[in-house]
Amino acid sequence: MSRIRCKSGIRIRLTLIICADKKVIRRTGTVLFLVLHVAMWAVAQQNLFNVPSSDITIKGKPFFQQQINVPRNGHLLLTSTFSYGLGFNAEVGLNVIGLEIASQNGALGVVSNADPSRPPLYPFFTINAQKAFVLSPMFKVSIGTQAGFAPGMQYGSFSYLNMVTAIPQIHAKVVTGLNHGTDSFLGPGDRNPVFFTTYDPVGYQLGLEQELIREILLLQVEHISGSHNLGVSVLGLGVHLSEHWVISAGYQFSSHGNPTPNSLVFEFTYVPSVISHRRIYHEGHPEID
Repeated sequence: MSRIRCKSGIRIRLTLIICADKKVIRRTGTVLFLVLHVAMWAVAQQNLFNVPSSDITIKGKPFFQQQINVPRNGHLLLTSTFSYGLGFNAEVGLNVIGLEIASQNGALGVVSNADPSRPPLYPFFTINAQKAFVLSPMFKVSIGTQAGFAPGMQYGSFSYLNMVTAIPQIHAKVVTGLNHGTDSFLGPGDRNPVFFTTYDPVGYQLGLEQELIREILLLQVEHISGSHNLGVSVLGLGVHLSEHWVISAGYQFSSHGNPTPNSLVFEFTYVPSVISHRRIYHEGHPEID
């Protein structure tokens, strides 16, 4: 997840599913009950680019992702993520978010913002956590959070609730979800332009991973709603370089009203559970990752 400040540089698909499987209905009700109690304090760890993919690191294994944004002003914005699989579709980890590198007086240095009157603040040092509930081979619900502190011990968080739909018939995965973030994390601005109100605290996010070449090449498309600093869309490609390494590259477009400049975005990801994740495009969600 990246956030580029102005100083430095979805469609909505509503699907009604009528399911005759009573077991799935009962499990869905249980999950929704838990989500309603947890989602407000519970973004994720493994991302397409900014939208959480809701993939879970397998038990006892590490996950690492380094994202680099290059806006038109030539600055660099770095976001690092480390997660560890706990088992039972859960993971925890650490993040360094929005570490901005810029030239200052002829030398490279870190740019930070600790002024709460000029959000967003950066960089953020956070703890992440994510838990998923597999409803069926087609559907999975996940909740997650990144919460921590910026310079000056200023608190901020970003939380989400996702539905992940696996479509093996076309070798694709669709992510639809809601999110909530503090101004210190996202910056000012409306979260949801769909509703014609002055301010909506809850935004939405959409993502698509479409396998183009089996187990090698992915099309990645995502969108986060809002006119805040993370209100962006990204179009890119992901390449599986080896059994555990993935490299992704794309172009990030800022939404209307977002002061963030457009940028190139790159990701280098170590995924020990990549084999399990690739099966989703062909077999759907496994019961437990």
